[in-house]
Amino acid sequence: MNKRLSMIMISAAAMVLGGCANTGDIYRSDVYHAGQVNQAQEVQTVNIIAIGPARVAVDNSENMERASNVGMIIGAIAGAALAGHHHHHTSNRVVGGVAGGALGHVAGSAVAGGSSTALVDGVQITYRQGNRIFNSAQVGRPCEFKPGLAIMVSPSPYETRIQPNNPYGCPPPRQ
Repeated sequence: MNKRLSMIMISAAAMVLGGCANTGDIYRSDVYHAGQVNQAQEVQTVNIIAIGPARVAVDNSENMERASNVGMIIGAIAGAALAGHHHHHTSNRVVGGVAGGALGHVAGSAVAGGSSTALVDGVQITYRQGNRIFNSAQVGRPCEFKPGLAIMVSPSPYETRIQPNNPYGCPPPRQ
């Protein structure tokens, strides 16, 4: 019974901790925060002249902390269960729980990657606006864009959100 419980706990930990990396999707140009919804934002058209891949460093500290805490909780439960398997004394369960929690915390930190930033796929877009040429790096995939006319939303003076202009250019995700 306890071996089965341990395997279930380890499997649950792997599934929970495996999804802890920041994907960067919240930084995409087509994602809006609640305060930006139903608000007028200046829109301009730009002419995309070049597209290239980029890597964007996003904050991953919240996910690292979450992975460490989940690992600690699962480790403490598993440690207490394993320590109480042969010895039914409360002190054995407490010691097992503390040791399991410590090991789970370390394991959760290791799974989270150990870095407060995560690199996610991005795109560099070089565009012409009037007589000037600019470059904008944002989270996304190069296949979502193509040279030519695109819409740029500017919620603030120095923020560019060039909207994908090639909606059918990316292959469907693999399943």
